[in-house]
Amino acid sequence: MKHFIMAAMVLGFGVFLGACGGQPIKGKNAGGASVYSDVQFNERATDNALGGKRGESCASDILSIIATGDASAATAAKQAGITKIASVDGTASNILGIYSTYCVVVTGE
Repeated sequence: MKHFIMAAMVLGFGVFLGACGGQPIKGKNAGGASVYSDVQFNERATDNALGGKRGESCASDILSIIATGDASAATAAKQAGITKIASVDGTASNILGIYSTYCVVVTGE
Protein backbone atom coordinates (compact mmCIF):
# COMPACT_ATOMS: atom_id res chain seq x y z
CA MET A 1 0.00 0.00 0.00
CA LYS A 2 2.88 2.39 0.79
CA HIS A 3 4.35 1.82 -2.67
CA PHE A 4 1.00 2.55 -4.32
CA ILE A 5 0.59 5.82 -2.41
CA MET A 6 4.17 6.86 -3.23
CA ALA A 7 3.69 6.05 -6.94
CA ALA A 8 0.43 8.04 -7.00
CA MET A 9 2.16 11.03 -5.39
CA VAL A 10 5.04 10.92 -7.88
CA LEU A 11 2.63 10.63 -10.80
CA GLY A 12 0.51 13.50 -9.46
CA PHE A 13 3.57 15.72 -9.03
CA GLY A 14 4.70 14.89 -12.58
CA VAL A 15 1.30 15.87 -13.98
CA PHE A 16 1.46 19.10 -11.96
CA LEU A 17 4.89 19.95 -13.36
CA GLY A 18 3.77 19.12 -16.89
CA ALA A 19 0.77 21.42 -16.61
CA CYS A 20 2.80 24.31 -15.23
CA GLY A 21 5.81 24.04 -17.51
CA GLY A 22 4.24 24.37 -20.93
CA GLN A 23 2.94 27.92 -20.93
CA PRO A 24 4.09 29.90 -17.89
CA ILE A 25 3.30 33.33 -19.31
CA LYS A 26 -0.17 33.39 -20.81
CA GLY A 27 -0.02 33.15 -24.57
CA LYS A 28 3.74 32.54 -24.69
CA ASN A 29 5.10 29.02 -24.82
CA ALA A 30 8.46 28.63 -23.08
CA GLY A 31 9.62 25.67 -25.12
CA GLY A 32 7.26 23.00 -23.82
CA ALA A 33 9.73 21.39 -21.41
CA SER A 34 8.43 20.86 -17.89
CA VAL A 35 11.81 20.72 -16.10
CA TYR A 36 13.93 23.37 -17.85
CA SER A 37 13.79 25.32 -21.08
CA ASP A 38 15.69 28.25 -22.53
CA VAL A 39 14.62 29.07 -26.09
CA GLN A 40 14.92 31.87 -28.64
CA PHE A 41 12.46 32.45 -31.46
CA ASN A 42 11.34 34.95 -34.08
CA GLU A 43 8.08 36.79 -33.56
CA ARG A 44 8.06 38.86 -36.77
CA ALA A 45 10.21 40.74 -39.27
CA THR A 46 9.64 43.83 -41.41
CA ASP A 47 11.14 45.22 -44.61
CA ASN A 48 13.11 47.85 -42.63
CA ALA A 49 16.90 47.66 -42.52
CA LEU A 50 18.32 45.64 -39.61
CA GLY A 51 20.22 48.60 -38.16
CA GLY A 52 22.62 48.57 -35.25
CA LYS A 53 20.26 49.17 -32.34
CA ARG A 54 18.89 46.46 -30.06
CA GLY A 55 16.32 46.83 -27.28
CA GLU A 56 14.94 44.31 -24.82
CA SER A 57 11.97 44.23 -22.45
CA CYS A 58 10.97 41.36 -20.16
CA ALA A 59 8.22 39.92 -18.00
CA SER A 60 8.51 37.20 -15.36
CA ASP A 61 6.16 34.76 -13.69
CA ILE A 62 6.34 32.92 -10.37
CA LEU A 63 4.25 29.74 -9.95
CA SER A 64 1.69 31.07 -12.44
CA ILE A 65 0.44 33.18 -9.52
CA ILE A 66 2.49 36.40 -9.77
CA ALA A 67 3.46 37.91 -13.11
CA THR A 68 5.24 41.25 -13.52
CA GLY A 69 7.01 43.21 -16.22
CA ASP A 70 6.47 44.81 -19.59
CA ALA A 71 7.50 42.56 -22.46
CA SER A 72 6.17 44.79 -25.23
CA ALA A 73 7.91 45.65 -28.49
CA ALA A 74 7.13 49.34 -27.90
CA THR A 75 9.01 49.33 -24.58
CA ALA A 76 11.96 47.47 -26.08
CA ALA A 77 12.13 49.92 -29.02
CA LYS A 78 11.88 52.96 -26.72
CA GLN A 79 14.61 51.57 -24.45
CA ALA A 80 17.01 51.43 -27.41
CA GLY A 81 15.83 54.57 -29.23
CA ILE A 82 14.53 52.58 -32.20
CA THR A 83 12.09 54.39 -34.48
CA LYS A 84 12.07 51.87 -37.37
CA ILE A 85 11.67 48.29 -36.15
CA ALA A 86 13.33 45.65 -38.36
CA SER A 87 12.67 42.49 -36.33
CA VAL A 88 10.97 41.37 -33.16
CA ASP A 89 12.40 38.24 -31.56
CA GLY A 90 11.65 36.54 -28.27
CA THR A 91 13.42 34.55 -25.59
CA ALA A 92 11.73 32.41 -22.98
CA SER A 93 13.01 30.38 -20.07
CA ASN A 94 11.29 28.16 -17.56
CA ILE A 95 12.50 26.31 -14.47
CA LEU A 96 10.10 23.61 -13.22
CA GLY A 97 7.13 25.88 -13.87
CA ILE A 98 8.22 27.75 -10.76
CA TYR A 99 10.00 30.69 -12.38
CA SER A 100 9.61 31.79 -15.99
CA THR A 101 10.72 34.75 -18.07
CA TYR A 102 9.67 36.02 -21.47
CA CYS A 103 11.64 38.77 -23.21
CA VAL A 104 11.04 40.68 -26.44
CA VAL A 105 14.14 41.68 -28.41
CA VAL A 106 13.70 44.44 -31.01
CA THR A 107 16.30 45.44 -33.63
CA GLY A 108 16.25 48.37 -36.02
CA GLU A 109 17.29 51.97 -36.62
